[in-house]
Amino acid sequence: MIKLIIAMMISTSMLFLTGCWDRTELNDLSLISAASFDKGSKNRILATVQVIIPQNQGGGQQTAGSGGSGPRATTRSAEGINIADALSKLQRKIPRRLFWGQCKIFIFSEELARNGIREEFDFLVRHPQPRERAYMMISKGKAAEALELIPPIERASSEALREISNLQDGLHVTLEQMSIELKEDAGVNTLPMVYILPPSKLADKPIQTIPYMKGAAILKKGKQSGEITEKLLRGVLLINNVVKDYSITFEVGEEQVSLKPVKTKVRLVPHIDGDNWSMNVKVQSEGSIVQNSTKMNPMKPEELEKMNLAFREDIHHRIEASVLYLQQLKADALRFSTVYHKKYPKEWERVKENWDEQFAKIRVTYDIKTDIKKPGLITTPGGMPYEEVQ
Repeated sequence: MIKLIIAMMISTSMLFLTGCWDRTELNDLSLISAASFDKGSKNRILATVQVIIPQNQGGGQQTAGSGGSGPRATTRSAEGINIADALSKLQRKIPRRLFWGQCKIFIFSEELARNGIREEFDFLVRHPQPRERAYMMISKGKAAEALELIPPIERASSEALREISNLQDGLHVTLEQMSIELKEDAGVNTLPMVYILPPSKLADKPIQTIPYMKGAAILKKGKQSGEITEKLLRGVLLINNVVKDYSITFEVGEEQVSLKPVKTKVRLVPHIDGDNWSMNVKVQSEGSIVQNSTKMNPMKPEELEKMNLAFREDIHHRIEASVLYLQQLKADALRFSTVYHKKYPKEWERVKENWDEQFAKIRVTYDIKTDIKKPGLITTPGGMPYEEVQ
């Protein structure tokens, strides 16, 4: 009887054992580190993937930008009527199965973005493999060119873009964030623009350089409608409370003062009076001096107040210029619509169909408070005789 019970227990436990008949070995996968999408011929889509070369991923003392015996990544491209069709044709050019789990970067060309990228975006959010934390970008020029570069420090150009985005001192947008923003009231996305840094004079090849990000593309309903400069983008990031610590340089008279880190908090206060819509932008910003090019001594209250006033005016100008530019574009990248929707749901319902026009008419006021916390490790300007200090 005991033997029978043991036999039954063994046979029952075998039902829960899993085999490896459907396993996928790592050697059978092509690890995609980045993907780009350009406009192809006859309104087709050109899909390009950057694939890691496993045998060149050596450790130890390696030459920057390469592995043990060659480049650490390669690119492959194919055209199709949409992304799914292009990638199915691309798979025929690669001996291993494409795997998206390591893809960190998705780049759309500016030409493609101006025609709209909602269909392409649908593939990325519908497919089970692309990572929601992958970064979204728009390229100035062909997107595939950014993937063909050989960076002098990182193992691939995708790694360079990922590391720059991870610094979080500028605009960075993930696949998940873009999906959420597309469903918001304004339907406006702000994606970083990718440029190619001119190669060093010591580079052996023109592709031995890196892609970098500057400014941003403004997308309305998935279609690029404009572009914003790096300086104006800083104002947008301030209002959206995206960048917590950053550096800022402003003029005091004809000289400059630099602060870092600068910490800013912004609160939006909407108000509606009949047909008059207004928004009060409340800003609290503080920072510490890291460079003083003036003759002022920040330890003197009256001199510090002059610096603080210039700091306040600079913050005011940055934010105001960004708001005016976006109102001209009629693109609510500042999320004013969400704030109005929460506080005035009935009034919002009446204007939501023509929100772009309403956003351009909003009167924006500013309530800015600034504070310079620390003068740095020295008090008077360094390298200046004491008698020249004011």
